[in-house]
Amino acid sequence: MPATTLVDRHDELAQYARLLSPSRLAALEATGLLDGHANDVLDRVARLVTRLLGVPTGLVSLVSRANQHFPGLAGLDGWAGEARGTPLSYSYCKYVVMRDAALVVEDSARDPEMAANRGHSELGVAAYIGVPLRTAEGETLGALCAINTSPETWTQEQLDTLEELAQIAMSEIQLRSTARALLLSNRQLAEQVVRDPLTGLLNRIGFNARAAEALATARRRKGSLLMCCLNLNHFHRINAVLGYDVGDTALLEVAALMEGAFRDHDVLARVGSDEFVALISNAAEADIPFVTARVAASFDVHNSARSRNFVLDASMGFASWSPDAPVSVTTLLQRAEAAMRRSRTRSFTAPRGSVTARTAEPPLPSAHATRQSHRP
Repeated sequence: MPATTLVDRHDELAQYARLLSPSRLAALEATGLLDGHANDVLDRVARLVTRLLGVPTGLVSLVSRANQHFPGLAGLDGWAGEARGTPLSYSYCKYVVMRDAALVVEDSARDPEMAANRGHSELGVAAYIGVPLRTAEGETLGALCAINTSPETWTQEQLDTLEELAQIAMSEIQLRSTARALLLSNRQLAEQVVRDPLTGLLNRIGFNARAAEALATARRRKGSLLMCCLNLNHFHRINAVLGYDVGDTALLEVAALMEGAFRDHDVLARVGSDEFVALISNAAEADIPFVTARVAASFDVHNSARSRNFVLDASMGFASWSPDAPVSVTTLLQRAEAAMRRSRTRSFTAPRGSVTARTAEPPLPSAHATRQSHRP
């Protein structure tokens, strides 16, 4: 077969556009085969290439933006084999992707383009034949190739054999992509089960599971926990007077304020239409004034920065957990909710924009705090 040459230079931009196509790169990432690990099926395909074509090296090469990756290889020694990949400056397979067609090189030394390729000068690639690895959607992910360290006159039969083996390789690659997509979809569905669709916080199901884990950890480490229940006062009035869109906005704002006021490892959730909870690790009843002040300051700053006909007004209740007097998540939450309801009764007469807090037990002088808004 005559040697295949590259397309004219005026097509170079189109070639690189194909190489860097976002849809192609996304399909490549979806395979999960760019991590430098071997794939047993693709390694067997590479061994079949060497056996059936009578060459020392066979590669299943996936070509990314800057590198080629070899999830399947046979007969490639040295650093490139150990790394299962090379930069594109060593790659012949990139031309298969850029041209979206087979590439046949019988003698690299006689081809000016290939003679300058580092694969020839440093890895000893003298002869190369590669065919596209193409998805059902038409994206060329890389090449299945055979390499010889001496010039080779490739035959049509060898090219046909390589095409057939490429179909086997693509079956494995697409199976991997489909399996990973299903796994991701299942994870997303599982996440939806435990997340509030409006705020993105955990819902009651998710909170109960995470809180149970937190209690188990605290029990092992003999740590303490604080359950905080926060209720957005007058929420139903906001919905009735201003509409549900404004109500949804208020809920999103409260969720954002809670995420800002609590730590990343605290467990936050929306457990009712206007009820939010936070399970605070390594905290005790003595920390309630500090927590209340921090949440109240967040509400105050938020309210003072907005000019509208309502402000966010919240009531908070607390319940503490210790390994000396352990209770279940349900009981702890019930105690915090009861304390919140007592606090809410007080806050109905408090100035707009206040945050009022109470504990589950009869409060000590330092165990509750009331903060008023900066708004007049």
